[in-house]
Order: sequence, then structure tokens, then C-alpha cells
Amino acid sequence: MSATASLGARSAKVKPMRSLPLRSHLMVWLALMALLALTAGSSFVPLGTFNVVVNFTIAAIKAALVLVFFMHVARGEAAVRIAAAAGLLWLGFLFALSFVDILARGH
Repeated sequence: MSATASLGARSAKVKPMRSLPLRSHLMVWLALMALLALTAGSSFVPLGTFNVVVNFTIAAIKAALVLVFFMHVARGEAAVRIAAAAGLLWLGFLFALSFVDILARGH
């Protein structure tokens, strides 16, 4: 069996994803816009180093919304969920290292 025939046999097993209704897309978009406004507004509030914690938390929420609703990670296959979890773990490491770097610099 050739490589393309094997690929065709595997792709026949994949179930198509059901698209979300327009209302769900609009609600997620509104949530993302509200979080964007919250991020922009938080830059004007003098919270010191806590401002970084607030903005990282908002960024993590926005990333989770995109992953779940637009990338369909929650309804994906196991390999997709494992790859997404590994990416989130790596993102967590980057957030933690960035936060430690900001705290270590001092003002």
C-alpha cells in the first residue's frame, strides 16, 4: 500500500468537528474584547508588581478561551489534547520565568 493510500485510509476514520453556533462565537468574542479592555485599563492603575500578576492572569484566560472555543482542543483527539497540555505547561514555565525576572530586577 502506498503512503497516500495509507493516509487516505486513516483520514476516513476522522470525524468532522461540529461547528459552534454563531451566538457562542459572539459571546466568546465579546469576552475576549472585554478582557482586552481590562488589560488596557489595568495599565493605568498603579498596582506595582501586582500589575504583572493581573495581566498574566488575564492573558491566561484569553489563551484558554481561544484554545477551548476556537481551536476545539476540548473536543479533539487524545494526541491533540496532549500537545495542547504540553504547550500550556511550557507557557506556564515561560510565565513563571518572566515573573521571576521582573521581580528580581527591582525598581
